[in-house]
Amino acid sequence: MAIKKPSERRTPGASKAETDALANRLADRSYGSNKESTPELTKSGSITRTTISLPEVLLRHLEDLDLENKRARVTPKNVSTIIQEALEGYLK
Repeated sequence: MAIKKPSERRTPGASKAETDALANRLADRSYGSNKESTPELTKSGSITRTTISLPEVLLRHLEDLDLENKRARVTPKNVSTIIQEALEGYLK
């Protein structure tokens, strides 16, 4: 079996026209924007991911509470929801 030259090999993927069309469609879009997004995803009450730093002791306490809630089948059942509810209570 003969080895083909790189110029003779068929490469999988999109055609030049498809690639150009995609590049043109995405050229002016900023990261994270979605023109096809639904209104409920863009309203002010939507959930947004963030990162926070916590002391290790506090994080362990939250994870323990998370596990207790899961075993007892009560809400909140994850660290994110525990923090969210605590912040909502603090800000009211």
